[in-house]
This record gives sequence, structure tokens and C-alpha cells, in this order.
Amino acid sequence: MKAFILTLFLTIGITQICAQHAQLDSLLNLYKNLPDTTRIKNLADYSWNNRAKNPQLALLCSQEALRLAELSDNRYYEAKSLNYMGVIYRNLGNYDLSIVMYKRALKLAEIVADSIQIAYAYNNIGGIHRLEGNNKTALEYIIRALKIFERRDFKEGIAFCTINIGLIYRRQQNYQKAIDYLNYTFEIRKKLNDKPGQALAIDLMAEVYFDMGNMDASLKNFFDAEKRYNELNDQKGLAAVWGGIGGVYFVKKDFKTAISYRERALELARKISYLEGMVLSYNNLGKIYAHMGQFAESYSYLEKALKIAGSMKEIYMQIDCFKYLSEYYSLKSEYKDALYYNEKFWALKDSVTKQETVSLLSELENLESNQKMETANSILQMENENHRRQELYLLIIVIIAIIFVVIIARYSISTKKLNVELQELNSIKDKFFRIIAHDLKNPFFTLLGFSESLETDFDILTKEEKLYYIKEMRLALKNNYNLLENLLFWANSQTKSLSFNPQNIFLNEVLKELLVLFAINAKTKNLIFLNSIDNNTAVQADPDMLKTILRNLISNAIKFSYHCGEIKFSAVTENNTTTISIEDFGIGMDAETINSLFALNKVSTLTGTDGEKGTGLGLVLCREFIELNRGKVFVESTPGKGSKVSFTLPAGN
Repeated sequence: MKAFILTLFLTIGITQICAQHAQLDSLLNLYKNLPDTTRIKNLADYSWNNRAKNPQLALLCSQEALRLAELSDNRYYEAKSLNYMGVIYRNLGNYDLSIVMYKRALKLAEIVADSIQIAYAYNNIGGIHRLEGNNKTALEYIIRALKIFERRDFKEGIAFCTINIGLIYRRQQNYQKAIDYLNYTFEIRKKLNDKPGQALAIDLMAEVYFDMGNMDASLKNFFDAEKRYNELNDQKGLAAVWGGIGGVYFVKKDFKTAISYRERALELARKISYLEGMVLSYNNLGKIYAHMGQFAESYSYLEKALKIAGSMKEIYMQIDCFKYLSEYYSLKSEYKDALYYNEKFWALKDSVTKQETVSLLSELENLESNQKMETANSILQMENENHRRQELYLLIIVIIAIIFVVIIARYSISTKKLNVELQELNSIKDKFFRIIAHDLKNPFFTLLGFSESLETDFDILTKEEKLYYIKEMRLALKNNYNLLENLLFWANSQTKSLSFNPQNIFLNEVLKELLVLFAINAKTKNLIFLNSIDNNTAVQADPDMLKTILRNLISNAIKFSYHCGEIKFSAVTENNTTTISIEDFGIGMDAETINSLFALNKVSTLTGTDGEKGTGLGLVLCREFIELNRGKVFVESTPGKGSKVSFTLPAGN
């Protein structure tokens, strides 16, 4: 039976290939009496216009166009054909071949100084980096392309760049910016009468509205895109839009309709070898069946999605696979496996998030601050007016600019400062919700996974394995408690609802109480506490805040200490100020890490010597509480030798 099925698939595949070659032969016969340049142009145009309808035939046409261009030494069409081939390979999920084509196109375009094809190659290379999760590099290439297209006032190229920027904003979850760029792209393509481009922009806007949770707007745009794709016979577009419609109906709990659309999308994606569409369809069909309790059916789809995604380089596809598998096992109450895939999901997602830094957002904001979008919008609007009115408007703008230049100069500094503050606040908000969604949730997967193992495998587990599971569960509970306590303290401090009651406190009384609590943690690593603080040393501070400061600093010192080491505590009072120091002899930090320790929007947490994990929130809280108590914090550290954290407080009586 298997042999029959394999033979059937091979027969179908060979039949399709033969049919495509027959179509190519027919085209070549049609163009045979045309001049070489015209033949090449017609083949390249046919390739581009059919890239979504029949990608395999389109690829054959672009390959033939490239062959003829090379024979006639036509570098322009060599570069253009290579760019087209790259787009088709990208749509087929072969990013390695795609970027090879783009780079060959770039090299040829540079030789003949063809700025338009150079810009297309830049934007296309940027698009591959975006798909692979390297948004910073992607943006560098896209902006290079955009600058060239703008200098040439080449609207079609500008639209390709802005759609890429819109998609980067979508990944950044800045949905309004994404909608703005996609709307702008649609307007350019409408002006150019680029119907496939209009359909794509509407389709992508539907996806952004879906991410925003606006299902009505999403469905409206999906149906609009579907109508346009049908008119164009755009197979790839239809596969994408049917999948999107299925997603909306899933959210609306209409599983039957959702499955119907997802299956239509999958069938079409298979037909045109649209790998990304296949992964999306398999994953979402798996998700639907899991929510319906049909787990065998669900897993078969999720397994297929993971297999295809593993062969691709699009990192977001792999991230989604791990997310869907974690959700699948969670719905089955198999928490050990849910934990496994959840950890893989966050590990891969965090690796991407590290690239999506504030500097990336700054580059995007700088792009807008130069008014690139606004300038292009103005050009598009003014093109419909006569030359005389253009000059009149320009004159008015110049006059207004001269009148208000002093006002603009006066307020520019404060505006820039406000933008920076808003950007920092937005980053802090994102970090806070990441902690809640990720770090606060993950320990529960640990607890559920280990408790499930204890329950199901209790009789076959060794005593050492049971003790290990119990230890890990206790550690997860302790970490979650500490994190929750820090979150509550931090939230109260941000809303100004935290009471502040400074008192005269003998430092050693608080420290000794905390060291008893940390004795077990220290014993695990055979650490020794060395306390040289005098019993009479007192400070003026809020007792709860002081305990929180010390608790977090001691916890960090233990976390980053090597086994069989020491942790020293000391205090010095001078000029009514007491400096308290906690010193460890562990892994230490470099200068860059020290500079990011106390900023929530920059913090990148380190792993302890025994693999302990944290969020960085504790140190942010320490800084805020130290400053509330009229003190300052300092860090000295050397990689591999340890760290010394010191902070000042007003001296007590």
C-alpha cells in the first residue's frame, strides 16, 4: 500500500513538472520570433505576475530569463531575474537559495550601477532577515533601500520597503504603527493601480487587526482581500486569507467554520508548495482539534507542522510550533511535556527578543522623525494638483516655517526628551508584562510537571529522584513567592501607594534575621557568611524596604557565588551616612552588564552558578527603594572574580 501511495505521489509530481515544462515550451514558442531583450522581458514579467498563481512555472520562467540574459550579457535583466527568483524561493520557504539569489542580484546591479535593482536587492535581503528574526539587520537593509527609492522618487519600491517596516512594527507589537505603514503602502499601490499589492496590504492589515483582538475589522479586511485575490487568481494570497478567516472563526468559537477555512487553506498551500501556509494551517488545525478534545487528530497536525518548520529558517514558524505544542499538552493536562515545549518556546523567543532592542525602536522612530512617510504622502497628494498650486503650497510652508522656527527650536529639546521618556515607559511596560506572562507563569509548569511525575511514577522513582523533584518544586515555589513579592512591591511603588515610614534601625538585627532565612541556600553551595558589621551600627530607613533591599542583594550574592566560597557583609559610617556592602567571589560582571543592572527597560538577566534564573526586577526594586530612603547604590565587579554591591543610607542614632 505504501509503495502504491509513493508511486501515486511521484506520478502526480512528475505529471505537474511535465505540465509546467510544457507551458514553458509554449511560452518560448510564442516568444521565439521576438528580439532577445523583448523575450527576456516577457519571461521575467510572466514570472513576476505568476509568482503567487503558479510559483513552479514562474520559477522556470525566471530561470529561462536569467539564462537568456546571461547569453546576451544583459546585466540589467540578470539582476532583475535573480531578484524575481529570490522572491519565488522565499515564497516556497527556501530562504537559503532566496538570499543567494538576492546577493547575486545585488552584485550584478552594483557592477552596472542599477540603483533600482540595488535597492530591490537590499529590501529583499532585509525581508529574509526579518523572517529569520534578525530585525535589526533587516531594518538596516530596508532603510538603505528606502533611501535609494526616495531619491529616485520610485513609488513602487517605496511601497515594498514600507510594507516590510510595517511587518517589523507588527512583530514589535506596535500595532498602530503597523497599520499606519500598511495603510500608507495601500495608498501608494492604489495610486499605481497595483491590484496585487493592494490585496496584500489589506490582507496584512487584517492580520494586524487580528493581533489587536479587533475581530470585526479583521474579518472585514480578510473578506475584502479574498475578493481581490479571487479576481487576481492569486493562489498564495487565497491560502493566506482563508487561513486568516479560519483564525477569526476559531476566536468566535465557530470551530466547524474555522476547520472548513483552514482545510481549504491547507489544500491550496500544498498545491502550490507554500510551506509557510502549510505550517500555519497544520498548527491551527491542531489547535482547533485540541480545543475540541480530539487530541489524536490534533497531534498529527502539530507533528507535521513541526517537521516542516524544522526544515525552514523562519524562526517565527518554529516559535509558533513550540507554542502550539505547549498549549496542546496543557489542554491534555500533561504538564511535564507542556513545560518542555514552553521552555523551548521561551528560549527561542527570548533569543529573538534580545535582538529587538531599544536601539531598533530608536532607528524606526528616527526614520519617522525625518518625515519620510509624511513627505512621501505629501508628494502623492500633490501629484493630483497642478504645478502652480504646488508652488503656492510650498511657498506657504516656507513662510510658516520661517515664522515658527524660533518656537520649534525652543520646544525641540523638550519634545525629544518627552519622546525618550515615553519610549522608556513603553519599554518598561513591555518588560513588566513579559515578567507576568513568562517568569510568573513558568514555575507553575515546573510544579505541575514534577507533581505529575511524582503521582504517575511514584512507585518506580528512586528515593534520590523523589528528593530531586521535591527540591525543584520547593525551589520553584520559593522563586515564585519572591518574584510575586517583588512585583507587588514594585507595582505599589509605581502607583505611589507604598507607605514610607523611616525609622531608626540597628542594621545587624535585620541582617541576622535574613541570614537565618538564607542559611539553607548557602549550605547548598557550601558558602560562608562573614559579617563584620558592628551591633551598634544604625541607619534611618523604612524597615520593609530595607529588608527587601537586603533580601534581593543577598539572594543575588548566593546565586552568582561559586561553591565553597564566601559572602562578606560590612558597613562604614562617615559624615552622617552609612555605606553597607555585600561582596561575593563569584562569576562577576563586565562594565556593560553593570550599566544595565538597575534599568527595567535594559536589564538582561544572568544565570547563576547552579543554573538559577531571575528577572532582574529585584535589582530595579533595590535601586528605587534605596533612592526613596535618600541613598545611592554602587557596583564594583570583575568577571570571574566576583562583585561588590554597596549602598548608602542616612546614619541612625
